[in-house]
Amino acid sequence: MNWLAHFALSPPVATVRLGNWLPDLFAPSVVAGVPNPGIQLGVRLHGVIDRVTDRHPAVLGARERLPRELRRAAGIVLDVYWDHFLSREFESRMGRPLLGFVEEVLIDLEQVIDLAPPETREVLARMRDEAWLLSYQTPEGIELTLERITRRLSPAARRYLLPARAREHLVQDQWRLQGDFDALWRDLNESLQVPPTR
Repeated sequence: MNWLAHFALSPPVATVRLGNWLPDLFAPSVVAGVPNPGIQLGVRLHGVIDRVTDRHPAVLGARERLPRELRRAAGIVLDVYWDHFLSREFESRMGRPLLGFVEEVLIDLEQVIDLAPPETREVLARMRDEAWLLSYQTPEGIELTLERITRRLSPAARRYLLPARAREHLVQDQWRLQGDFDALWRDLNESLQVPPTR
């Protein structure tokens, strides 16, 4: 799961939302050094989400259907695909409009950002100013998201993340990918029973 799904699967608690985001930005040793209990709950939640996702039969099937040239970046590509399907159906799945949810998440993160490593503030500013969490709804937005991700990768890793090819595959395989996401989302929601903690 990518960032939108991690926020959607968090309890509506600012520190937990922040903790569920940080493992995608920093090494485990850095995240472990943030002592807030709500943040650490979010970190643990992030790990559960990733483990359920990575081992899910639907995800393994989707990985096998990826074009060979995308498979070395399969984890990144599929995580962004899942946010695409969540974004398109956000209101029906979450019971509220996507825009209002994103605004709430950004406000929450801003309120507790000083608890995170200092570099987090710059990422949050870019996420807000460039509307990253609203960009998943179209195949073109998925390509743009993957282009942003390539900027954070090493030059060697960039060779394996092909945003335009990933967009093409999303369009070509969208109906089967939708079914994969439906199964994954159902099972994730059944697996995650995390009580809110401030």
